[in-house]
Amino acid sequence: MPTPRKPSPPTTETVDHFCAEFDDLFCRLAERQALRQYLIGLLLPREHNKTLTVLASLVPGAERQRLHHFLHDAPWDTQALNQRRFELWKNHPALAPHADSVLIVDETGDPKRGRRIVLAANQYIGKLGHTANGVVSVTSHWTDGTRHVPLGVKPYRPASRLAQGKSDPAFQTKPELAWELIQEARAVGIPFRIVVADCVYGENPKLEARLFTAGLKYVLAVRPNRGTWQVVEDEANPPAFTPAEAAQRLSPEQWQQTVRTDSHSKELVHYVAELSLGNTYGPDQLVRLVAATDDPVTLKADTTWYMTTNLTREEAAPAEVYQWYCWRDWIEHFYKPSKHELGWADFQMRSERAIVRHWLLVMLAFTFSLLVGGPTQPQSTGPAATEQAGKKISRAAGLGRHPTPGPPLAVPVGASPYLLAPLVHSATAAGVGGAPRSCRSVAPA
Repeated sequence: MPTPRKPSPPTTETVDHFCAEFDDLFCRLAERQALRQYLIGLLLPREHNKTLTVLASLVPGAERQRLHHFLHDAPWDTQALNQRRFELWKNHPALAPHADSVLIVDETGDPKRGRRIVLAANQYIGKLGHTANGVVSVTSHWTDGTRHVPLGVKPYRPASRLAQGKSDPAFQTKPELAWELIQEARAVGIPFRIVVADCVYGENPKLEARLFTAGLKYVLAVRPNRGTWQVVEDEANPPAFTPAEAAQRLSPEQWQQTVRTDSHSKELVHYVAELSLGNTYGPDQLVRLVAATDDPVTLKADTTWYMTTNLTREEAAPAEVYQWYCWRDWIEHFYKPSKHELGWADFQMRSERAIVRHWLLVMLAFTFSLLVGGPTQPQSTGPAATEQAGKKISRAAGLGRHPTPGPPLAVPVGASPYLLAPLVHSATAAGVGGAPRSCRSVAPA
């Protein structure tokens, strides 16, 4: 007869109920406790960095060494944890995923000091807009235009940190990591209609070929100067060789006006058009090219976008292709709260394993805030909901601060501000400097 598991000490009702769904993935009581403590620490007010030292000082009952062991050495499976998170999401009565949605792949980077972190190297950091010493990861995300859920994360290993550089077996490009994330989402049954990505992935022929071969629809950005091979029959009147040249040759009548609402409920007027580039892109080719701009006369570089897609004209008009691509903006509704509130880049660990575990726990905290504080009734989704997407984003898209007395909580805007209320006073009273354990005890909510 197996020995019954010891129950975890209570924290709050919402956290205990949520973490109980993951308890069978952790063989030791200390790991189950650490899961609750780490989740609470990530969700507590953003008054300090979410480092191990600070979390151990703020979270009742937490100890720095045990949290470090939980991330660095404890034998739990990150993939199993992520799959269980997906199961909870798919079983939610109102927020479960559906096929009228997109899967976004993107990368994010954060500056770090020193070189003892195995993933840190001098590389381009989008947050800074230039190269710097930092850590970069590739992430995948799901959205239907009304809500957003992070799916997976892969660390990018810089070639400069590998023994054989780009020839090292451990080296993978960002598009290769993106393809792995797409395959993982399909393997666990996450439904989506279209893959959306920026030009880092849109100009990778191997990734595009994999998507095409797998029968996946996509909308991928390309740069305005991306060249194509053309046959020049008349040297006096050469054809267009780049998307920018093709767009410049369109007449004003060939641009279609479209209006969409951004995340601040502001209406944005843009103009879209179908482009042709020889036998490479065209309305009747296997791959189409669509341009969108706010001014079809000047075609300013910073307000003009070019997208390739294998959606046929019957499946999506140019305006619809642009609307699908605009859903990529939803990725910022994960990056902003995860970095500003949940401590995505606050990790103190140096090993790749511990860093990835921290990232996945941040994704778990984000999902907790969505599922626990989200609606219980299904909502309208799909392109028809795009017009109202801005209002929905402003209400419940990501983590935000409540106008309630005392320290704010990292819970969804519009959700109950009392999810972790029993912990706020206790954690604040304890302080980073530490306080007697009697001051940190918390009764279940």
